[in-house]
Amino acid sequence: MIKQIHSRWIQKWQNKLEISDWDITTERIKPEQIVYNGETYFIGITRDFKNKIGVISHDIDLYEEAIIHELLHVRYPTKSEDWVNTKSKQLLENN
Repeated sequence: MIKQIHSRWIQKWQNKLEISDWDITTERIKPEQIVYNGETYFIGITRDFKNKIGVISHDIDLYEEAIIHELLHVRYPTKSEDWVNTKSKQLLENN
């Protein structure tokens, strides 16, 4: 059920961000797989631009804004983290 919700959010935002040609999946990881630098959780995306594949890794339950955030890193790979944070909030609010 959770994977289905993630898939719907991913598909919705891939369409809106015009990155539908990417294969984006999610992977739950264990906390011992992460080196935390003061953070209390991890959500991140690994991107393969050549093959247009992305994997959103996470150690907490994903939520829509987090998915938007990670997909923005695919659509706008050179934008700063601050820009992505601001833009993901704007997109969710104007959804």
